[in-house]
Amino acid sequence: MAAAAQPLADLEDIIRAGRALFPDLDVIGPDGLLDLQLSHDGVRRLRVEGAPGAFLHLQSLGVDTTKGSVGRRDAKVTTSSWHKNFGDAFNSVRLLDVEHPSGTALHTEADSPGWVELAFKKPVDLRRVRLRNVSGATARRLRGVRVLAEGPGGWVVAYDHLTRVDQLRQALAAPAQNGASPELSALLPILGDTFGGFYEEARAALDALTDVPEQHRSSFRTVVTHALLADRAMEWTVHGPQRCFRFWTEQEKVRYIGSAVEITDALASLTPHVCFGFGAALSVVRDGALIPHDDDLDIIIAFDPHEASTLAEGLALVEQHLRPLGFTVTGNFSAHRHVRKPGAKHVDVFVGLFEGDVVSWYPGARGALTRDMMFPASSAPLMGIDCPLPRNPLVYLERLYGSGWRHPDPHFRHTWDRSAYADLAGGRTPATTGS
Repeated sequence: MAAAAQPLADLEDIIRAGRALFPDLDVIGPDGLLDLQLSHDGVRRLRVEGAPGAFLHLQSLGVDTTKGSVGRRDAKVTTSSWHKNFGDAFNSVRLLDVEHPSGTALHTEADSPGWVELAFKKPVDLRRVRLRNVSGATARRLRGVRVLAEGPGGWVVAYDHLTRVDQLRQALAAPAQNGASPELSALLPILGDTFGGFYEEARAALDALTDVPEQHRSSFRTVVTHALLADRAMEWTVHGPQRCFRFWTEQEKVRYIGSAVEITDALASLTPHVCFGFGAALSVVRDGALIPHDDDLDIIIAFDPHEASTLAEGLALVEQHLRPLGFTVTGNFSAHRHVRKPGAKHVDVFVGLFEGDVVSWYPGARGALTRDMMFPASSAPLMGIDCPLPRNPLVYLERLYGSGWRHPDPHFRHTWDRSAYADLAGGRTPATTGS
């Protein structure tokens, strides 16, 4: 009866056991450390490879042999490439000093794969290799890392992250085979994806797992955040596992808000009907800070019928306007696009259409807002930066989120009434997104 009443009762213990048995998988978190105890003799070269098509970032790389730690005089360092000016600033002393990390020491381009190699002046008997990951949002790029050593018999793989993820997945199959609840058994493959850093796949699989009641999926998200993701500076939000704002530095937040305002200013030369919306408006009005459980900002823009008669036409206007100004516009959603300056975090830009005096933005309720309520835009400061808001932001937020909008709700979800916007989509149904 207890198992039926609490089908996920063992989930936290399973996560803790997985972390104890596979501590190396946490290397993909910020400042993650991979500590390999090895026994390879006569090694001439050591290579660290990233996943194909991904940048290889390392904060440091420590190598120990039977004669002690390897220093810059003991090996020649080469890489597949250098990203921007990292090659000019490279210092092998920083790279090899794993005990005293001092920021990103190595950063290749997105090669196939990116790699760094140590060629030893004399063959060494290798005993320990430590990889220290970078801090911040790019740490997950170490997913799929491999460590190879070239000895008398040629190259051997000393470590393969993806192989270890597969081994974890096999270990997670054991509870399902030994009487775990049907709900837990269905969720354990998603846990395996999360352990391995396949966050988008985990989010999609959990959203598709409609046979498991939402209360259990919600409990899964909460437990996985607490027992695994928080130590990777992540949280399972409505967008899946994300590095949400509670893990950002103040400098990162200010820079991101400034980027969102810059995008809004650029769009204002296309139409004056543009401002912060959804969670971005909540951040300014309610929190006076970026919402801790959120992970992006939202801009809303509206067009009159003579400018765009469908959402698809409005999105095309946004793309055509922003790209010549140096912005990257991506995504194939029917109601919004991801917009960023190269190298920056994206902002969601949602398109709405005026229907007389009424205007709406999916996934908000259609017909709930009016032109006079929204524009001309007002403004208010967020972390010292003036941000554009709806003309009457209090009414906007109540219409969008209901009377309880003043109380933070990390689990809030829109109703996702796609059919209400079908006639505006321009031949497509609006894609699902959160706020």
